[in-house]
Amino acid sequence: MTHETGSDELTISTAEIREAAARGIISDVDSENLIRWVRVQYNADEPSRQPPEQTKGFNLVTVAYYFGAMLMISACAWFLGDKWESLGSGGVLMTTIVYFAVAAGLGVWLRKKGYIVGGGLLVTVAVCLTPLIVYCIEDLLGVWPAADPGRYQDYYPMIRGSWIIMELATMAVALAALLYVRFGFLTAPLAFSLWFFSMDVAAWVLGQDSLDWNSRAWISVGVGALTIGFGYALERTLHTEGEPRSQDFAFWCYLFGLMAFWGGLTSMDSDSEVGRFIYLLVNVGIIAVSLWLHRTVFLVFGAIGVYAYLGHLAYTVFKESVLFPFVLAFLGLSMILATVFGQKYLRRRKYEL
Repeated sequence: MTHETGSDELTISTAEIREAAARGIISDVDSENLIRWVRVQYNADEPSRQPPEQTKGFNLVTVAYYFGAMLMISACAWFLGDKWESLGSGGVLMTTIVYFAVAAGLGVWLRKKGYIVGGGLLVTVAVCLTPLIVYCIEDLLGVWPAADPGRYQDYYPMIRGSWIIMELATMAVALAALLYVRFGFLTAPLAFSLWFFSMDVAAWVLGQDSLDWNSRAWISVGVGALTIGFGYALERTLHTEGEPRSQDFAFWCYLFGLMAFWGGLTSMDSDSEVGRFIYLLVNVGIIAVSLWLHRTVFLVFGAIGVYAYLGHLAYTVFKESVLFPFVLAFLGLSMILATVFGQKYLRRRKYEL
């Protein structure tokens, strides 16, 4: 591509623009939009060379992509685990390995052909098959970190110490995939496994029978904080300061980390008003973090925590008063308005930076 400005001439190829996107200088979408615009302006190439994949965003293409990925994950990781009686551990293992290889290989191939989102989703599907593969291997060997956890279908609803190897393996595979495929959604199975790990490691460390509710909550808080910190590390290491973002690598870690941290904190038993006040301060701190990181997800969790405490005060102070429903209505309205203005502030700060 050649563009003349006075006596200066700048020549840049489509490969160089895509290389800039790969380095994170511009996003994949912006690079393809720029190439498309230049071709239209200067008739630099034939229409058949236009980017094959539609721009990312909420449209029919992305809805179909993610719906298809969810169907594959459900079919392979959930319903396939329901076929133990007919296939056995060995049969399920071989089938899952074939699915894994096909999804990963096809995903990498599609990304090379320019289908960035479609290929990335297929790689993510492959990563999501890791727990089932590890479960089959453990079941065939009869080796578990703790007692036999039972059916694979119990992996999602039940907290058991024997799931931890499956979760650690999934995190390792997700990290390995991120090294080669820079796709933001790949952090979802990583963060999801960390969230599950926060619950299952407690059962493994403390024992299934001796684990009380508060012990689970504290371990959830600790692992949630670790997940949030890991998300921040991904954001700092996979993105160079001052350069435009091509992918959001921290969102899913922040989301699942907050679910574990805030959920564990909120579920703790506390009969002390001092403890409840500390809970308020922690949530105010979460709101402060949202302003520092410019992340709405922190604002949402922090605001809910603050208003949960205010609701407790309202119920305690106005329990026998006719003003109680009005206080609750005011809290609800102020929560909505605070969230609106908070998002507006974060959006303005983002553009200022």
